[in-house]
Amino acid sequence: MNDNLENEELTVLKFVQDFFNSYDKNRHILHTLFPEDGTFVVLGNRMVGHSSIQQAMLTMATTTHQLFSIDINSLDMRMPEKVSMYQVLCAGDVEFGSDAQIHGFTATLLVYFQRPNVLNVVSFDERCQWPKLS
Repeated sequence: MNDNLENEELTVLKFVQDFFNSYDKNRHILHTLFPEDGTFVVLGNRMVGHSSIQQAMLTMATTTHQLFSIDINSLDMRMPEKVSMYQVLCAGDVEFGSDAQIHGFTATLLVYFQRPNVLNVVSFDERCQWPKLS
């Protein structure tokens, strides 16, 4: 693997971990990780743009995500010089609000990486599975 690609993937991995940390603990700033026309989809509810994303984030139940899997795929797309696009597939568990049930979730992020170390989320889509059985 080329060292530059490996370094970018490590940066994307850290970014995704920080994204979910912000999602759970600092929602009021999450919209800043998206471009103005970015898309955020949670459980089938679609929001586009900073104000829609921020409004939704402030009204949603709190969450606690535990990531079990993060798969990073470089997308071979026509992009401006020094910009890379990645598809990130995540899976794990999530708890909503005071609900003690643990739900499995999957999430897909499209992230563009503009060197040096500037990342933005183009889109985020989270799906939740049935509650886990004890």
